[in-house]
Amino acid sequence: MASSKAYHHGNLRQVLIETGLKLIEEKGVQALTLREIGERIGVSRMAPYRHFADKAALVAAISVEGFTLFAEALENARERAKPDFSSRLTAMGVAYVRFATEHPAYFEVMFGPLASPANEEPGEGPGARAFGLLEDTIREGQASGDVQAGDSRALALLAWAMVHGISALRLENAGAGGVLTRFACGILQEGLRPAASGPKNSDSRRPVKR
Repeated sequence: MASSKAYHHGNLRQVLIETGLKLIEEKGVQALTLREIGERIGVSRMAPYRHFADKAALVAAISVEGFTLFAEALENARERAKPDFSSRLTAMGVAYVRFATEHPAYFEVMFGPLASPANEEPGEGPGARAFGLLEDTIREGQASGDVQAGDSRALALLAWAMVHGISALRLENAGAGGVLTRFACGILQEGLRPAASGPKNSDSRRPVKR
């Protein structure tokens, strides 16, 4: 009987993930249990354990899926932007904050209290692709003279920390067009410039209207 219910749901593994995300949005990741997820989708108690050994395994799967979608969002934003450093960095910053705003359950799992140690360092584990895109953009900025020489990884971490802070503190609304994020990216870009470079005019540096 349990088997027929699982087949009725088609890809039970994906249904478990999607239901888990809904539960996280309602109650937070700490309240996530395989038992409640199974009850919500109408399968036996043991059915979820055929796909996930425990809660930690489900959280890990959600994290990997989240980082995959996150990296795709950053890459798409980067590719759609103009090919200069300022446009690409700003577009990625806005995409980062928008993802966090529009997908709070993924974001909580990816960077929340139950994130695995590998996820705490954005340059490793599931976040490697996303962080790699940012570091590649920093290196391109160094090659074009828009970014000071030095440790590209450290500079990328600085940019990551800034947009992550805006995201974690929920300082930007998804529908606001990234006004605060664009402003912050403009300030960041001034700080990243080589010391001998003078300020450049940029729409991203316009003050936030209140």
